[in-house]
Amino acid sequence: MKTLITALVGLRKNSRVAAAALVAAGLLVGCGVSNTMMARATTSDEIAREHIAFDGTKASLIGTYQVTGTDTEGKPYAAPGIVDISLAPSGALELDWDNGNQVGVGQIVGNTLAVSLLTKGRTAILMMTINQDGSLTGTWSRRTDRGYRGTETWKRT
Repeated sequence: MKTLITALVGLRKNSRVAAAALVAAGLLVGCGVSNTMMARATTSDEIAREHIAFDGTKASLIGTYQVTGTDTEGKPYAAPGIVDISLAPSGALELDWDNGNQVGVGQIVGNTLAVSLLTKGRTAILMMTINQDGSLTGTWSRRTDRGYRGTETWKRT
């Protein structure tokens, strides 16, 4: 943890906020998942199978999606957008909206994709549920929006 804090201090302010948001999301979601996994997984073989399932989910998300949703005031998006998901050299998922207008980094925890991004100088975090049909649905919020959340649905194109 000390190493993580030292690394965050060395980043620019917006990068620190984005990194901290993703770490917080991972901690919040991860605690519940890790308790659930440990309660279910009793042998090292079962733990290995769980890890392989997560890696398989990551690979299955790579692709292009059409994005629809609402802003933080509840108004529907004017037109659908596009998000591309690829695998970054670090092993994290890299997300690219509308040809690079917004970029983010994501990590899978259970059946949730936690994403942190910087858009127009504002930090946002998305918590997307990975659905059985390959679509993703969830909510997002920005640091500057006082408690309001937008919604998004991503469908593979």
